[in-house]
Amino acid sequence: MSLLRDLQFSIRQLRRTKVFAAVAILTLALGIGCNTAIFSVFYSVLLRPLAFRDADRIVMVNERAKQFPTLSVSWQNLRDWQTQSTSFEEFGAARVFTMALTGNEEPEQVPSEMISGNLLHLLGVNVAAGRGISPSDDQPSSSAVVLLGYGLWQRKYSGSPDILGKSITLDRQSYTVIGILPKGYELLNQIPDIVIAMGPWAAKLPDDRSWHPGIFAIARLKSNVPLANARAEMSTIARRLYEKYPNDNIALDAVVNPMHEQLVSQARPALLTLLGAVIFVLLIACGNIANLMLTRATARRRELSIRISLGASDWQIIRQLMIEGLLLSLMGAVAGVALAYALLPSLVRLAGTSLPANADVRIDIHVLLFTALLSICAGVFFGVAPAGHVRISDLRAILNESERAGVGKQARTLRNILVVSEISLALLLLMGAGLFVRSLNRLSAVSLGFSDDHILVADLQVPPPSAAPTDAHRNMDFYDNTLRELHSLPGVRSVASASTLPVSGQGAVIHFNIQGRPPRNGSEYIMANYRTISSEYFQTLRIPLLQGRWIESTDRENTPPIVVINEAMVKTYFPNENPIGKKMQIGATPDNSVPWMLIVGVVGNVKQSLVADMPTEFYVPYRQANEVLPVRTMSVVLRTEVDPRALIPDLRATVHRVNPNQPVVKIRTMEDNVAQNFSQPRFRTLLLVVFAGIALLIAAVGVYGVMAYATVQRAGEMAIRMALGCSVEKVFMLVVTDGLRLTLIGIVIGTGFGLALSRWLKSLLFGVSATDALTLTGSIFVVLVAGLAATLIPARRASRIQIASMMREN
Repeated sequence: MSLLRDLQFSIRQLRRTKVFAAVAILTLALGIGCNTAIFSVFYSVLLRPLAFRDADRIVMVNERAKQFPTLSVSWQNLRDWQTQSTSFEEFGAARVFTMALTGNEEPEQVPSEMISGNLLHLLGVNVAAGRGISPSDDQPSSSAVVLLGYGLWQRKYSGSPDILGKSITLDRQSYTVIGILPKGYELLNQIPDIVIAMGPWAAKLPDDRSWHPGIFAIARLKSNVPLANARAEMSTIARRLYEKYPNDNIALDAVVNPMHEQLVSQARPALLTLLGAVIFVLLIACGNIANLMLTRATARRRELSIRISLGASDWQIIRQLMIEGLLLSLMGAVAGVALAYALLPSLVRLAGTSLPANADVRIDIHVLLFTALLSICAGVFFGVAPAGHVRISDLRAILNESERAGVGKQARTLRNILVVSEISLALLLLMGAGLFVRSLNRLSAVSLGFSDDHILVADLQVPPPSAAPTDAHRNMDFYDNTLRELHSLPGVRSVASASTLPVSGQGAVIHFNIQGRPPRNGSEYIMANYRTISSEYFQTLRIPLLQGRWIESTDRENTPPIVVINEAMVKTYFPNENPIGKKMQIGATPDNSVPWMLIVGVVGNVKQSLVADMPTEFYVPYRQANEVLPVRTMSVVLRTEVDPRALIPDLRATVHRVNPNQPVVKIRTMEDNVAQNFSQPRFRTLLLVVFAGIALLIAAVGVYGVMAYATVQRAGEMAIRMALGCSVEKVFMLVVTDGLRLTLIGIVIGTGFGLALSRWLKSLLFGVSATDALTLTGSIFVVLVAGLAATLIPARRASRIQIASMMREN
């Protein structure tokens, strides 16, 4: 009953002080709302466990080479890992790619996966209908079978079980549907529409351990084997294989990581930074409310003293204050969760490609528990902060003092500490936001190496080659015909194609060797980005030709092989010499069965990733490239005289006219393609700027509150000073100086912590030092101005005190 009475009394108290309650609830709602929204993203991406059986024991094993800390796995090494390792219950594999689904309405390019025959068992996945892919389906001579994704099954076949046992056409090959994947099945950050067995495809790979065709090894740890032991064993096996196959094996080591940890590794640094930022915002908000509670408790000292004189214990008084704090925090939490629900959809849209494509971001029970814990901790803090300053040691003195009696030194010190902490945290956020703004500006100013205006692009999967030798090149004819038809469209200046578009962060990295410079061992193998392109590609993107000639339409499979390299490759592999006329070959070591390519041109560097340095790169005519490595996917590139978007219907119609079964996907402008790479830095920069602005505003309000209250408490002192001859200007400066003193202390502490924490931001910045002097100076200046502005109104009030009336009151 006493708790109920305390709750009722707290509600009445808050009703009497509506302005105080509204300010506290709104401030807390802002802090908790931001935290709830960001934690929803954080939990959904980084903490929500994978939907597999005993997911904490599932790991991914990657190779590590001299030039690449993380590399997909060669097929030969994977098979040796399976037979030699003893730390795992099972060892499987998966590969992500796309396939063309035809023969049923509109042709469609669908997300697909190859898996080893044991992978579904390894993951503990049960199919929704039919049966799964088994080891017997994973043999080189096995029949072509397929599992349909749940989404494709519903969308294309209306969820009918009749599709089981029937055939569908994928990449011009017939596959028998044997099962349906369960709803929500996701692997390697992809929800596949199609899953096929890996064995028949892998059997056609060359017997070369330097090939890394995008295979990801997935294994399940034995229950009694620690992760460290598995890592040690795999490193030993990798070193043994590296020494056993020195001519083609480039894998120095095998890297074992928990599967969930590896899949979210790219998103983790940015999300941790944002979570830390919103926690700072909440701490600043809590500090502000604690200051308000302390001021309010100090103003109620006479009331509390009377309650003590009537028999209330110290604990009852403290309990009362804590209930008021919890009540405020819970109301703030309710408002904050409502704010988070409103903000979350916009937050996910703003994040764009910063989050995994299939991230299920929502406010669930785990997020609500996090919010409840935050609100309880905040409420207890609000109550505990002022509680120590209402314990009455000299009841008579409190009851006899005037209502305007001065506040104790201890309470004043605590208020100052809270304000200094707010300023320090606000400065930390402002410094972080400033660094990200500078980094984004540097990123935006980077020269791409090509012109991205008036460019329309679309991805076209290359039709599979025919089995008949006489028709071996007809899949390449599709591209020739498509480019020719597109070139004739009104408003099109030029047309080309490429296996990988610039600024996509994707593409093949491949071994090559230079004629006359064979590597002596695996440590001397060299690699570069590999691009297959059509003629007019450089001209269409306006990539400058520095030496030699362009790739031309006459560079085909029946002409001498040629290659064009970029400027970075010249500086790296042909310093102080002319590369034109020299020859190079695909493959780590010389091979008489692989043609030597004559270097005929040098072009300017092109950015393939905004945050990476200009890579070494070579370009091969796509019809010649197809003779060595089959070309699977190309993107068409159109330079237009009109708005590129106006040609989207014409592009789609032209492709279908050339080949009715050809899917056309991801039609977009090159500017949109480039903008996607800015989504992650833009997302975190914008949010940090918003959080820093909120933090600075709350901190400035905190400075204002402390100075305003101190001015009221010292009104009598100010009046006496002025009566004794102190000028208005000196009184004004006295208040301003006190406020600036708190601000400067906060700046010093915040600067120290900022410099200490700056190393955590290095990996997220581009072209800016984590201790950038301009950012640091600018942040300090902004905080100093905000602190000064917050003291001006209290200082102005102090300088306008009416001496006579104040002397009469005191």
